[in-house]
Amino acid sequence: MLPITVVIADRQPAHRAACLRLLRPVKGVRVVGEAGNGFDALAATRLKPRILLLDLTLSLGPSSALLPVIRRKSPGTKVILLTDRASDARILDALAHGVPGYLERRSLRAFLAKAVRLVDAGEGWVPRQMVTKMVMRLRARHEKSPGR
Repeated sequence: MLPITVVIADRQPAHRAACLRLLRPVKGVRVVGEAGNGFDALAATRLKPRILLLDLTLSLGPSSALLPVIRRKSPGTKVILLTDRASDARILDALAHGVPGYLERRSLRAFLAKAVRLVDAGEGWVPRQMVTKMVMRLRARHEKSPGR
């Protein structure tokens, strides 16, 4: 069985090192690259990783979103967003645009390997409290839709 290939893209070297330290001993998972900014993250997609661990704050400049470009350049790569804290709206927006996973850094030790495996298998990974917010957002959208 081929290993799950992973690229770690985070502006903080300590955060990249933590992910690497947690994933290195995991059987069936291989880190194939690292990136410290949005441009390097985009370049690393040429490696065609199955999973991209992406710092939510990375971009290609002040007004250029990184996620749509990554999806165009490497459509087979599944993204798991990593964050310390972010607005619910920003996370929900990313999930609504096809990001299958979101993980808070404080949960890395407990859930990183599991999240990588499940997202690679086609499942989503979001914290429980985010699921409730997603349901509320869908409900609000449904209630606003014409024909209701």
